[in-house]
Amino acid sequence: MRVGVMLKKYEKTDAPAWQRRLVLILTALFCATLLLYAAWTVILFVERGRIDDCLDKGGSYNYERDECDFERNHAVPKD
Repeated sequence: MRVGVMLKKYEKTDAPAWQRRLVLILTALFCATLLLYAAWTVILFVERGRIDDCLDKGGSYNYERDECDFERNHAVPKD
């Protein structure tokens, strides 16, 4: 008895077109989500940096007008 007869040879076939499209769509959605998260993070850090620079210079940040005020103190708004 030959050993090769009992084992079936594995023949690799390409994935169906719908599976390839699904992988591309899911990859695109993941990349878009990652890009939006990165953009949101950058915007958040820029805003926090602007507020921190104002406070470092001795000013008070006016959150309603989004500007640094060196003449009056402004309270931090509550959510």
